Amino acid sequence: MKHLLLAAGILLVLISCKTSENIIVDQVSNTSGLSGKKTFQVINKPDASKDILLLNKLFEKKMKERGYSKVEKNPDFLVQSVIASINYENEILEYAGVGLPANAMSSSNHFESGKYGKVIFLIQDAQTYEVLWMGTGTGILTANEIIDKGSINSALDELIAGLM
Repeated sequence: MKHLLLAAGILLVLISCKTSENIIVDQVSNTSGLSGKKTFQVINKPDASKDILLLNKLFEKKMKERGYSKVEKNPDFLVQSVIASINYENEILEYAGVGLPANAMSSSNHFESGKYGKVIFLIQDAQTYEVLWMGTGTGILTANEIIDKGSINSALDELIAGLM
């Protein structure tokens, strides 16, 4: 029950912060550069944020679902994620008046913060470092320090559908 309430609370926070249903996606692709390539390596920098590590993990999972194999040595291409964002803070006003006399309306304020920006997913040729594919998503990436995995997953599904 405790987990259900926590999940419902997180869902409510994420829904209330969104300006749109999904992250808006865009992609640039050179599918001829991807033909015949089946192995990849994820680029994780030692000082990468937890959000970048999570995005790389999601991207890796989607690549494996599409039939690509992760290898540590001699990959055909490299994959990585980048975030370009700004922090925001919204003041939320709530009014409670149910069951109270008409003149006893109460209100409260609280602040919600997060990151709005662009997440960029890249696939590069491992030999030449040429960008073979780039997908971007623009929108609210985190709300109250929680990355919106549902929107990111939906955006990745839409973006990666164009790979094959």
